[in-house]
Amino acid sequence: MSDKLITVITPTYNRAHTLPMCYKSLCSQTDNRFLWLIIDDGSSDGTEELVKQWINEGKIEIKYLKKSNGGKASALNVGIDNLSTIYTVCLDSDDVFYENTVQLAIEELQKTNDDPKCCGILALRNNPDGSVMGRRPIPSQLKTITAYEIFLKYRLKTELICFYKTEILKRYRFPEFPGEKFVSPAWMQYAISTTYYFIPSWDKLCLCEYLSDGITMNKKRIIIKNPKGYTSVKKFSFNGSYHFKQMIKHGIMYDYGCILSNDKDWLDGVKHKVLAICLRPVAYVVYIHRKNNVKI
Repeated sequence: MSDKLITVITPTYNRAHTLPMCYKSLCSQTDNRFLWLIIDDGSSDGTEELVKQWINEGKIEIKYLKKSNGGKASALNVGIDNLSTIYTVCLDSDDVFYENTVQLAIEELQKTNDDPKCCGILALRNNPDGSVMGRRPIPSQLKTITAYEIFLKYRLKTELICFYKTEILKRYRFPEFPGEKFVSPAWMQYAISTTYYFIPSWDKLCLCEYLSDGITMNKKRIIIKNPKGYTSVKKFSFNGSYHFKQMIKHGIMYDYGCILSNDKDWLDGVKHKVLAICLRPVAYVVYIHRKNNVKI
């Protein structure tokens, strides 16, 4: 029987130049009760040969799956379909774990096993200088937290590292849209937070550094190329807004995404339908502005 408790999923596409950082950080873990599941989303840069070399080295347990290119969300769905451990976390191909990340995560996750409303633990990702992304930590008095509270109530401009209970995670799948290749990880964080909560952690668990060709640095172009993926997340933030000003902001951007995708059913599932209709002209102005100023 395997002693592995956590599956570390890494979706990757032509990241042979950054994957060695992930590998080094995983080889350095103080607790090796994890499996590294690499989902290769159709790479053509030697990723497969590199991973096979690591498998042969035998330093850590690695499972490698290759699929045709379909984007990060589709790769994560393949990963979710192949989970066998009781906990799961996604480690991006350009991020790294601290040496004691797995150890700390297991210790905190095991404390939640008897709580059926808890889906796992989350922490803010860290900058290279050790500070949390966005520079504002999760409020220290909180015992539980949801994605709605992180992004909307406390308005933390950050990215999360989430360790999920696999039995709960497997009840969800990222939406996939023909012709699009990106849906933000926030979709899963919001979707699960509709029913469950996380236990917050203030430990340093994941170090993240933005790359010039990364998703965050190219956000506006990614939205234009993946409008349905964008609005699938923006609908959560529009519906879950905590006050009117916030509702207007997210409503405009939701409408903008729907204009981009020419979504005929854009009001389906929208909580504030009248407001969405009223904001449509403003969203069209945003559409025209970005159409004329954002290079694809």
